[in-house]
Amino acid sequence: MDEVEACIAKHGNVWSLATNNDMERLFEPLHEARASSYKTKVKVGKRFKYGSSDRHRIDLYTPITTPDAKLPVVIFFHGGGFVAGDNDITPSMHGHIGNYFASNNTICALVTYRVIPEAVYPSGAQDVTAALAWLRDNISQHGGDPSHLTAIGQSAGAAHLAAAIFSSRLSDAGITLHGAILLSAPLWYDLRQERRRKNMFAYHEASTNEEVLSKTGVAQFIDSNASDLPHTNILLVLGEFDPNEIVDGNLMFVDAYRKRFSRLPILEVLKGQNHISYFLGLGLDGDRLGKRILEFVALQ
Repeated sequence: MDEVEACIAKHGNVWSLATNNDMERLFEPLHEARASSYKTKVKVGKRFKYGSSDRHRIDLYTPITTPDAKLPVVIFFHGGGFVAGDNDITPSMHGHIGNYFASNNTICALVTYRVIPEAVYPSGAQDVTAALAWLRDNISQHGGDPSHLTAIGQSAGAAHLAAAIFSSRLSDAGITLHGAILLSAPLWYDLRQERRRKNMFAYHEASTNEEVLSKTGVAQFIDSNASDLPHTNILLVLGEFDPNEIVDGNLMFVDAYRKRFSRLPILEVLKGQNHISYFLGLGLDGDRLGKRILEFVALQ
């Protein structure tokens, strides 16, 4: 892990494709070395379809030996800057997430969704809602408890999850979450960044900054009227070296939440971690995120 720490220190809070590639290159062999240990513990089911697009896929990770009682379910929506990402980004990742939770008596669903150019707002929130509806209706056949769904989004996946919650799509679809975890969520966009501006204008089919910024997680939260918002357990997680855009958006959300409910949401910062290192390291020595999620899932 010394190489990982050195890489995080090298890049700091500057996020780029090079940072992402360095992180994946360092973490993949660490997970590959452990992958065989899960084969007798975890059953993997691939490509369950929840919609018509090739991107509408769910991979299920379940314990091979399951108790009679229905198990809690963790649903993971990956990141990828709205243009990339999948349930498998390397031979061992994101499978490491499914393996970790299934080996801890929790069913894990990895969900992929439409990306640009196929994706156009509000397709992200639509896909999140459709996937959660499929799991609510079908997970009991795989040993899961449909009343105990915890949704996790990372980066772009967290933006789509937040949009589904704050736009009332989930409540309108009759979907009740046990909780939601937003990992390094872009809840606001710094449109001075050329790549972000290009992608957000494409996703929102926008011609002005105002059109894009009116659809951020913070803006949707402020405009929302979902009656179940105060009762939805939401956990925000950041890495110490998350990019400024991500940190700024989360702090804006914290302020908006405080003004609306006269209390603070739960925001936790993982020391020494960057935008993706803490979830790529899930299940490895020194992992703090996995245990924290299991604690969150266990909350009544």
